[in-house]
Amino acid sequence: MWCVASLILGGSVALAAAGKKAAALPGHPELNAGEMLMDCAECHQQATPDINKQWYDSAHGFAMVKCYQCHGTFETFTKTPVLESCAACHAVMLEKCPQDKPCWSCHVPHVFKAK
Repeated sequence: MWCVASLILGGSVALAAAGKKAAALPGHPELNAGEMLMDCAECHQQATPDINKQWYDSAHGFAMVKCYQCHGTFETFTKTPVLESCAACHAVMLEKCPQDKPCWSCHVPHVFKAK
């Protein structure tokens, strides 16, 4: 009996959490817990098709680097990634680049070809 009660209680907590909305980013609609687990591209293929295509056609797209790996999760999202995000994969390249400039001052974001 206690097993059934704990399953019901656990399911109720999970449903309540899934229905909660997260504080939206400026200009972004609120997302519930389930929506926050979706890949950004599921919506952004239509919401921001040019940016999505830039990423898709880039080395990051071919390598399946996900948005959160550079921009953070929904809770920690930043439009402009910090250099530490780049360093996770590109530490050697960052050693050769100017330390006082972000990567995108010389490279087109999402494409990363020289400007």
